[in-house]
Amino acid sequence: MGVWQKSGLLAGSLITLLTFSYGPERDRTSESHYILALSQPAQGYYPFQIVSDLETGEADIRDAKQVPDVPNNVLVAARPGYVFLNSEEKMTRYSVAADQSLKAEGSVPNTGLLGGPISAFLDDNRLLVSTAPRQVSDSLFDYQIINTADMTEERRGKIRLDVMPGSMASPSMYIVRGDKVLVPYIHADDQNHAYPKANLAIFNAKDMVLEKTISTEKTACLGYSVVSSHAFTDNGDLYLISSNSHYWGANESLPSGIVRMKSGETEFDSTYFFNLTAQLNGNHSGGMIHAGGDKVIVQVFENNLIKAYRDYQHGYVISYYEADLKNQSLRKLDIPLSKYPRRALERLKNGKVAIAVNAGNSENAFYIYDGRTGQVKKGLVYRNAEFLSGVIAF
Repeated sequence: MGVWQKSGLLAGSLITLLTFSYGPERDRTSESHYILALSQPAQGYYPFQIVSDLETGEADIRDAKQVPDVPNNVLVAARPGYVFLNSEEKMTRYSVAADQSLKAEGSVPNTGLLGGPISAFLDDNRLLVSTAPRQVSDSLFDYQIINTADMTEERRGKIRLDVMPGSMASPSMYIVRGDKVLVPYIHADDQNHAYPKANLAIFNAKDMVLEKTISTEKTACLGYSVVSSHAFTDNGDLYLISSNSHYWGANESLPSGIVRMKSGETEFDSTYFFNLTAQLNGNHSGGMIHAGGDKVIVQVFENNLIKAYRDYQHGYVISYYEADLKNQSLRKLDIPLSKYPRRALERLKNGKVAIAVNAGNSENAFYIYDGRTGQVKKGLVYRNAEFLSGVIAF
């Protein structure tokens, strides 16, 4: 079974990625809510909880609530005041009720149910989204454009990726950049082995017509459909991380690394490649999130601790690093090894970064990175959950 098929099977019980972009970092000062996805697989219980602070205090699963008619609890997207959840047949917008539960406020039929949907807002209210499929052999992928103000479908169509006949393709995310939609994707053979290069398709945002495809042979498998994996810096440059570990893209023949597209350009910057694997003793990266200025937080799989495929999610094999994009340097953060790499990184409303950590001592907590000081501190501790599945600001 290929790595995409393996991860797709997790959709029924695990909260996954919100993959979206607003171009340069959006203003989060008006946000006052964070939604936590909790997992109790031993009980078949996957509730959500709304909190207003991730930097201090404690929370307990007794205050969490499972959303009616959303048995798989797949988180799709968010806007200030709203979150969008997926079920087998529809995507629904929810607001926060007085009792901190989620209140349904309209839904639309979706393109299917998948653990790693991809989406991006084209403007304040129009959401480009593909809730399924993630991997196909004909390179055609369904998408929708949803007006989230009144929850109506504006358009439904297909995009085609440039791949060889008979091969497999898997889009990692949608990134809106001006009048373009950028779609990094993994191109693999019929055995799900990714080819040794990284691809990115560029579509016109008005009509979703393919304009061109660019690639680089410096790394493979850009992006990661289950955790943040790109960053816009203040000058508009776009950085994308490769997630070519055997958990996701299954091609470690090239190093994990970060590539750059300069502001206003539609080609990879051939002068820039941040080789992460060379500085990580051969380890490979997962996700990445902007932490302010030229800093990002990088998620890393510790290969020497991985003995079987399931360890990528259920083993304590994940560490986190501060990466300086300008100087191409790494600094390991003082955070316990964690399990479960999905939806673990989120920017807070004050610009700090929250990292969801499920530690080997059975403590589930958020570690807060402050880009202004470079320091990390333990924040909200969560009690009585088997593990934290994810977090998102809205």
